[in-house]
Amino acid sequence: MAEYKLYCLDPKGRIQRRHEFEAADDAAAIAGARTEFPDETCELWCGTRKIALIPAGREPVLARPVA
Repeated sequence: MAEYKLYCLDPKGRIQRRHEFEAADDAAAIAGARTEFPDETCELWCGTRKIALIPAGREPVLARPVA
């Protein structure tokens, strides 16, 4: 399990709050974030690695596409 941080953003892109959780991998972390916070725009991080921007109600934008 890896540790993830989810930063929920306000309409101007500023951090409103942070949530920390564990997930098996990046895909599970993205799925969990979308389930918990479907109406919020968030950034998902694992340590210093940005995983994705998850816009409210839209598909995640991966920081580094999976090869």
